[in-house]
Amino acid sequence: MRCGLVTLVALLIAAPAASGAHARVTIQATPAAGAAPLNVTFNAVDAVGAHWDFGDGSGADGVTAEHVYAAGRWTATAMVRAADGSTTTQSVAITAYGLTLSGPNPARYARRTVFRGTVIPAERGVAVSLTGPSGRLGTARTGAQGTYTIRARVTVPGQYLATSERASSAPLVLRVVPKLVAGLAGDGARGSRYYFTAQLVPSGAGVLAVRISRGTNSLVDRTFGGRVRIKLDTRRLATYVIHVAVVPNESYAATARVLHANVVLPRLAVGRRGAAVAQLGGQLRRLHYAAPYGATFDGRMLDAVFAFQKVQGLPRTGVVDARFWRALANARTPIPRYAEPANHLEIYKGRQVLYVVRDSRVALIVPVSTAGLPGRFTPVGRFSIYRKVVGFDPSPLGTLYDPMYFTGGYAIHGNPSVPPYPASHGCVRVPMWVAPHLYSTNPYGEAVYVY
Repeated sequence: MRCGLVTLVALLIAAPAASGAHARVTIQATPAAGAAPLNVTFNAVDAVGAHWDFGDGSGADGVTAEHVYAAGRWTATAMVRAADGSTTTQSVAITAYGLTLSGPNPARYARRTVFRGTVIPAERGVAVSLTGPSGRLGTARTGAQGTYTIRARVTVPGQYLATSERASSAPLVLRVVPKLVAGLAGDGARGSRYYFTAQLVPSGAGVLAVRISRGTNSLVDRTFGGRVRIKLDTRRLATYVIHVAVVPNESYAATARVLHANVVLPRLAVGRRGAAVAQLGGQLRRLHYAAPYGATFDGRMLDAVFAFQKVQGLPRTGVVDARFWRALANARTPIPRYAEPANHLEIYKGRQVLYVVRDSRVALIVPVSTAGLPGRFTPVGRFSIYRKVVGFDPSPLGTLYDPMYFTGGYAIHGNPSVPPYPASHGCVRVPMWVAPHLYSTNPYGEAVYVY
């Protein structure tokens, strides 16, 4: 708003002259309105003296005076004296427009930052714009109390300014916290590839100070540019503590992260390959579970995992997780229920496993699936193998592979489907790849306990 000259005219009140005429004086304020800080010149026209009260707690004497106003509405009052000695009091309104701006300092890179402020004097509907080093960031209109809010993404440090058609705020000098992206690449499995990575955005905001320790040993302590990738040793179980901090350039702020990288026994499931799978098979075989050799988690390894989960009372997920590894580290071979004869077979329906007992000890553990269909059952008791058929043997309920019959039409036999729950018509299903071994190592007359 352009401010011009405001003139107020007052009639001097004085003792009447002989002719009955009165002297007239006026006061002027130039300008009477404008952006704060507003420098106003006051003048008492046709007066021989004046005392000024500027309305903000300060004053002055003289026909002319100057005063600088802060933002707000003010009333300046003058007691003026005319040439005839008469005095009068006159007032003039002054408006100094102001605009405030505040925001978080430092601001976070590329995050929505909330800027707030107020127009002074308070007024609704005033348009306010926010600009920064990269240009205009947003606009808003003031509410009933003269306040405004602008949300903008800050990516550059420097001066930020709010402006209206009447005033501008004082510059808000912002620092920026750069974006520190730090993480771990890989699952941390022992023997796998495992990396610490970090990136600074923007890359010119500073350098990265990285410290990596394992126990009491300091492994890395140095600075890098805006990006870093460090390979971690996974040959043994360990925990790395990684400190990464931004050493900021001018106008940027520091930030830091702490990461814990654990080298652990891996989570294994069907399809995984590697040394951990081979290690799993070795540990299961040492505990007398039927488990294959090799580094591939295939259907045979899944059978072994199911058997272990059944015996240990774990959820039958077929997945080797942290709970599985803990159980495996503390597992013992189960004890057979029967000691005589020294060599026999045990079908443990509750756990859905078969124990091959030799010398009264469990020599092999195989997963099985017994009767699970409605109306079907697997008989319990002591039996003996009385008939064996090598290869495939057709039956009314399907083809049996390498069956060993122990009572009636019930047999221990290979089947492509051995789920971790009862699902057969009544026979004892074993995995196809285990059936030939059982067939060749259990002769006619071998005792079979089912319980």
